[in-house]
Amino acid sequence: MQIRSAMTNLAIKALSESLNVDVMTVIAEKLMHNYDLYQRTGYPSNIPIQKIDAAKQIVKDIKQQDLFLDLINLLILFHTEGHMGRKYQIQHLKAIIRDVQEAGMIYDQINRTFVENSDFKKTRNWGVLREGQEYIQAFLRLDIVGNTKLVKKYPEDIIQATYADLRDIVKRSIDAREGRIWNWEGDGGLVAFYYGNKNFSAVTSGMEIVHDIFIYNQVACRLDNPLGVRIAVHSGLCEYTANEEDLKKRDVIKKLVDIEAKYTNPNSLSISSVVRNSLDKQLSSHFVPVNGGKGNDIFNYQLRWVQ
Repeated sequence: MQIRSAMTNLAIKALSESLNVDVMTVIAEKLMHNYDLYQRTGYPSNIPIQKIDAAKQIVKDIKQQDLFLDLINLLILFHTEGHMGRKYQIQHLKAIIRDVQEAGMIYDQINRTFVENSDFKKTRNWGVLREGQEYIQAFLRLDIVGNTKLVKKYPEDIIQATYADLRDIVKRSIDAREGRIWNWEGDGGLVAFYYGNKNFSAVTSGMEIVHDIFIYNQVACRLDNPLGVRIAVHSGLCEYTANEEDLKKRDVIKKLVDIEAKYTNPNSLSISSVVRNSLDKQLSSHFVPVNGGKGNDIFNYQLRWVQ
């Protein structure tokens, strides 16, 4: 996000008019480890730093480290929840939030962070995830069953059209829930969910994809037999990376791949116990334990005919 000078000036005013230097330093240290305000400003250690100078230096350093939105997040928390038992009335906060929103970001109340407004822009990291930082996320993986045999059996144009159909089905579902495709290889891929109720979003996306593939197989499938797709959802702490090979090494992704490949039948959705336990009872009741799942820690959903 581009930080305009007017937004920078508002942030400086918010700090200098709302907080003393000690509290400003606490905020700076939360965002920048081992931060030394005296060293940064050049003030002698025996002379008190003026509030306006402290604010200018902190905002300058925060901008240089691409932490401006993190600063605003902290100011919102200090204003709404306080710090060490005390709330702070942050001046100009509404104006700052308005400017951030006009720059294409919206505030996610659940994760307490700004994310990009998808009506204006969509990026892989929602505009906020940083390389090498860890975040709690939900992931959905799907894979076409028997893809190698399908490639050998059908002409290239049929295969590519089928791949495109599947991607369209997936995108319709995840776009409605702010999911992002992190990897797509034609026959399947990996989708990430970061903000809002991420587990709920991933699971309901998976369920909707199961339903849409069922309908697709009835009315639009180009293959002689129904298209089979395995879908899995798992969530946990994951270090963000744009490198797809490094991403495969993350524990949460390896667990997800294991659930999809070993415990998921075609055209069904399997979820981990971590995900199931976060769902409300009405939704989780649609998932049954998978035989072979270790300690019944994997649960499956699929469409079933009523007798």
